[in-house]
Amino acid sequence: MGEFIRKQKIKLLLIPLIIAAIVLMVQYYSKIVLVFKDIESIKGIILGYGNYSFIIYIALQIVQIVIFFIPGDIMQISAGFIFGPIRGFLLSFLGICLGTSVVFFISRKLGKPFVNKIVSEKDTWIIHKLEKFKEHPMKDKKLKKIVFFTYLIPGIPKDILGYICGVSEIKYKDFIIYSSIARIPALFVSSFFGHKLSFDNWKLLAIIAIISGIIIVISIIVGKKIISSIDD
Repeated sequence: MGEFIRKQKIKLLLIPLIIAAIVLMVQYYSKIVLVFKDIESIKGIILGYGNYSFIIYIALQIVQIVIFFIPGDIMQISAGFIFGPIRGFLLSFLGICLGTSVVFFISRKLGKPFVNKIVSEKDTWIIHKLEKFKEHPMKDKKLKKIVFFTYLIPGIPKDILGYICGVSEIKYKDFIIYSSIARIPALFVSSFFGHKLSFDNWKLLAIIAIISGIIIVISIIVGKKIISSIDD
């Protein structure tokens, strides 16, 4: 009974967010896409709401995840640019957790036919990977590992993953815990980078970008091997 009530509370919390996101997509799609491509536009919109700027940022972060083909990096960098590295990270993290939850439940409600329509062919391997362990005796452990490493490794589209995981066998609690933890390193780097961007310190930014690029390349190579090893 307690588990049922908890799920109902989650649904009641997420339904208004889902409706708001859909309304925004339908009415303001073209404007939203343009805004998300310009960090200064994001800053102007958010700070224009004064004391409510935190709420507006979180709402925009949720919309960015729901409309998954909008670049997420700009949104996360803008958090550090506007609010500083720590507050920017925390706000971005909260918005991403909420947005990821929204797309997970949208996907779980609409099912595989919907997900198959929105997932590009190059990302279908993730669906196959998750489906592979449906009947596996260690299914839960395998699914947790896949979710964690697909969210941790750079180069894998993070926002579409929420839709994909929504039609998998993974439990919501496991999904949100492992996906959220895995996103912490990249979010912190993005927020820190955005903070330094506000000081126009291009030399430091170049150094950060080069180091990040090296780490990303190494992470992609090592990460793919780790994901492949989960088959064993």
